[in-house]
Amino acid sequence: MSDPEKYHAFRKIIETEGNAIHPFSLKGSATSDFARDAFTQLMKSHLAKKTELGDVLIPSFAPGCRRLTPRQGFLEALTEGNVRVINTPIQAVTEDGVVIEGGRLFELDVLVCATGFNVIGAPLFSVVGVDGNTLTDRWGSYPESYTSVAVDGFPNYFTILGPNSGVTSGSLTKIIEGVGDYTIKCIRKLQKEDIKSMRISSRAISSWVKYVEVYFQKTVFLDDCRTWYRKNNRIIGLWPGSTFHAVESLRSPRWEDFDYDCGENASDDRLLRWLGNGWSELQPNGGDISFYIEPDYVDKPSAPFPEKIEKWNYRSFSH
Repeated sequence: MSDPEKYHAFRKIIETEGNAIHPFSLKGSATSDFARDAFTQLMKSHLAKKTELGDVLIPSFAPGCRRLTPRQGFLEALTEGNVRVINTPIQAVTEDGVVIEGGRLFELDVLVCATGFNVIGAPLFSVVGVDGNTLTDRWGSYPESYTSVAVDGFPNYFTILGPNSGVTSGSLTKIIEGVGDYTIKCIRKLQKEDIKSMRISSRAISSWVKYVEVYFQKTVFLDDCRTWYRKNNRIIGLWPGSTFHAVESLRSPRWEDFDYDCGENASDDRLLRWLGNGWSELQPNGGDISFYIEPDYVDKPSAPFPEKIEKWNYRSFSH
């Protein structure tokens, strides 16, 4: 858009509305109940030409149990005279067409598959951790990743859009950015403190998995439906909370949740090797060694309660 202010206002509306619907995911909440009633009435209105389709298409589970998708005239198309809705499960696909349960064959000229893709397994390429263990083996039953970022047994391995990284409200981009910043903080720690590798502890993974399981018990995501972000009765694709909750959780890595390896020849004195030789690189390299009195660098003490400052009411105070 040529008008930056209008474009900003447009983005503001989208982001605000997206972040405002988090209560929608809480089972039995007023927002969830309102959405169920509203969507039911909306679907009925668009199926008015064939009201019997409502029994097939209007779900019994709460909105959000399955991913919501824009309708874009889909329901109206199903009511047209040249369309037949068949909801009997497919038994087989043959060279002639589709066989449904019961053995009936529907001969087809074209078969369009909209079955999605597999999101619950390891990458197609091999990822090998300590002792030769692969990520495929580690995720054999369920994919598990601490705060969607790190996997026990896989040093220096950080993932963007890993298990439990999806959002149900707000912007997924914010989580991608948050994980990127998180990973950079970990890399800087490795570099600055001369650490060979860091890996999340099994204890931290176990605690995270328990937290995830408890959280989703109170949500709509365990209703009776089939969805890509659930395997059996475990949610493996969604973050346990709002987008803001994810961003705040990822802002500050919990270093104590990681195990560190400083190398085979690590010793007590090496643990502080990052202190260097007593010089700052600023000094011998011709830098401004009184920069701290410049207006841009003056260190202004923060208030006793920074979170009470208006600026921090918008973005929670967290390091």
